[in-house]
Amino acid sequence: MPINAGPEYFKAEGKYNAATTIPEKIAGLEEMLRVGPNHKGTETLRAELKSKIAKLRAQLEKNRTTSKGKGSKYAVKREGAAQVILASMTNAGKSALLGAVTNAKPVVADYKFTTTKPEIGIMDYKGVQIQMIELPPIFEDFAYKGDGPTFFSIVRGSDLVIFLIDNTQNEKAQLDILHKEFENAQIKLNEKRSTLTLKKQGEGGIEYIGKKYLNFDIKEATKMLTEHGYHNAVITAYEYVTLEDLADVLNESVIYLPLVIVHTKADIIGDGISAETGYNLDKMKEQILKALHLIKVYTKTPGKDKDWPPVAMHEGDTIKTLARIIHKDFLKKFKYARIWGPSAKHPGQVVGLEHDLEDEDVIEIHVK
Repeated sequence: MPINAGPEYFKAEGKYNAATTIPEKIAGLEEMLRVGPNHKGTETLRAELKSKIAKLRAQLEKNRTTSKGKGSKYAVKREGAAQVILASMTNAGKSALLGAVTNAKPVVADYKFTTTKPEIGIMDYKGVQIQMIELPPIFEDFAYKGDGPTFFSIVRGSDLVIFLIDNTQNEKAQLDILHKEFENAQIKLNEKRSTLTLKKQGEGGIEYIGKKYLNFDIKEATKMLTEHGYHNAVITAYEYVTLEDLADVLNESVIYLPLVIVHTKADIIGDGISAETGYNLDKMKEQILKALHLIKVYTKTPGKDKDWPPVAMHEGDTIKTLARIIHKDFLKKFKYARIWGPSAKHPGQVVGLEHDLEDEDVIEIHVK
């Protein structure tokens, strides 16, 4: 029983108790979680609710896989350096944006729900190819209805989510529904993954390492673990964690993705972008590359200009990573590299395999 629970909680609890299908049960539990009290005294309750949701979602996914098979009529083959999702409510300008920044030709119309299946295009920004996928409009309970779960399975394999917010409509209402449906689909956006680790063992029971960081009753945690099939395991905490954090770690269907929010229809009202006029589209493209932590570097042959297009890499990548991308023989026969650009101390600096690359670097690899 929650402490100081209001009437909304008990209404949601009644909805859960009266539910006859798995989606209805999940919706009831999520409503209980959303409207219920959230303080020290309710941590166990909230963790139990999350645990129930995780089990029901696993069952729902198992049922869907069994009934439809492993394939999907909306399967998307990955292309380019990264895969980006465009999500919004209806008529926010997704199709217009996709048509403006990629090679796609989606249907653009003034009436609602024009897009009924994922539309795909390739965005080129300074030689870097990014795959853009436009989802059909998000609405209340999208995560449970029709092909919604299938569309969210596409999102789960992507690298970045973009919320398009229509400047001519209520911003908070749009964000509330979008965040709620992604949360319902077990996709956490711009959230930090817990550092708590869980490793199954063959024997030895359940062991806790870093107990000073465990901000919960170990008996409650052990009960939750055994209910999820963990009878022999090591749980390691590196920072303060709650029982809710443990419930999230136990829920293997939860994924974490970065989110960028872009406001549309700036030609009509407010700031942001305009697919109609092209306003701020290049700025948005740069924002996407930064959110993906992508950099672009160029290779060159001795005595010649830099090659085109650039090679898309990630922040923190090294000469070794680049050599492996170009050809395995470049790595095996690597002698040294010369580099020009932001990461070079001087033009043509001689560097080794462990040299960190930066955006706009130009690299000349020499082999034995």
